[in-house]
Formats: sequence, C-alpha cells, structure tokens
Amino acid sequence: MSIKVVYFPFPGRVEPVRLALTLGGVAFEDERVPFEKWGSMKEGVAPKQLPLMHIGDKVIGQSAALMRYAASISKFEGRPLYPTDDALLALQVDEFVDYVSEMFGPLGASFKIEDQAEKEAFRAKAVAEGGDIHKWLSYIDSLLGKSKSGFAVGDHLTLADLATFCWFQPLKSGFFDGIPVTCLDGFKNIEAHKQKIANLPTVKAYYAEPKMPLYKTYQ
Repeated sequence: MSIKVVYFPFPGRVEPVRLALTLGGVAFEDERVPFEKWGSMKEGVAPKQLPLMHIGDKVIGQSAALMRYAASISKFEGRPLYPTDDALLALQVDEFVDYVSEMFGPLGASFKIEDQAEKEAFRAKAVAEGGDIHKWLSYIDSLLGKSKSGFAVGDHLTLADLATFCWFQPLKSGFFDGIPVTCLDGFKNIEAHKQKIANLPTVKAYYAEPKMPLYKTYQ
C-alpha cells in the first residue's frame, strides 16, 4: 500500500512521522509543499491544514494520529517504534510525547504576535528559566536523567525518542527570532539523548545532507 506524507518543507510536527518511516525502512513519498503553493492548494484540502497522509486511497490528517500510525508500522532492530502489543508501554510513550508537545502551546502563540519586538520578547521569556517552554525542557531533562537505557521510555527506541529529538533540537537553530541558540545549554540529558539518536546510523545518514539550516540541528 502506497504512503505519501504531505507537509511544508520544514520539520514541524510531522518530522517524527518522516523519521519513523525512514527508520522502519517503510517506503513513502515525502511531498513538501512550498508556502507559496499552499494558498491555491488549500481549498482542495478538506481540513484546510497540513499534515496529511495518503495511505492507498485514504487521506488522514492530524499529526499525533499520523505519528502513532507511522511508528506502529515501523520496526527498529526488530521492535516496533510504537508498542501496539503492550498497552501500558504505549500509554507511557503517549504520555512522554504529550509532555514534549507542550512546547507547541507557547511557541504557536508567538506566531500570532504581529509586533516583532513583542514576539521576540515573548519567546525569550518562554525559554528563560521559569518560562513556559523552559519548564517543560527541565521536566523532560529530569525524566531522561532517570532513564537507565538512555531512551525516553523503556529499553529501546520508540516514538517518544523521535518526538523529543525532532521537536526540541530546532529550538536552537536560530530560526525562531527571540530564542537564543544557547536555549538548550545546561540540559545535559537532552543533549546526551540527542547524541544517542543522532548517531544511530540510519538517522545519521538521513540528515547527512540538511534540506535547510533547521535540519543541521539534527546532526
């Protein structure tokens, strides 16, 4: 059954989907829609938003659902990236992913601020100590520090690792005005986890040639 992932040409919420399918060796078409094309394309898309996944003749939306599906059909070293056969472990993976996704609340809110100086100040405050993004970075860092395996949940690679890796690293890319490239400094467990995932051979090969500067943070 053919699979096509449709999203914009940057990581965003859908990067764990792309990476899960890549790690699992699942063939898929990676359609990256230029922003200038999205305006005319939008009217023909039922939910009028991306990402979308075409699976055979079905079209599915919502990034969280797509992540779980992609991870469910993808195995790494013989084990699924989303444990469909272990409800408790799946719950723990979902919990971890949801904690990591909390950063999208304040980050998303910043895009609605029109005044550039105000936007940058809002973002800087969010990643500073006590800020809405900083507190989640601190919490995830503490959870990773308790891991005996180095993985986010359990003793092997799961969707929780991909979400942590794919969503946190771009924060230090310089892409988001107001967020300093040093924003992850001091979170030693997040950095150790990043190195663990980035140095997996398949991951390293996938990001060997960055598609845009944002992707260099995955190296």
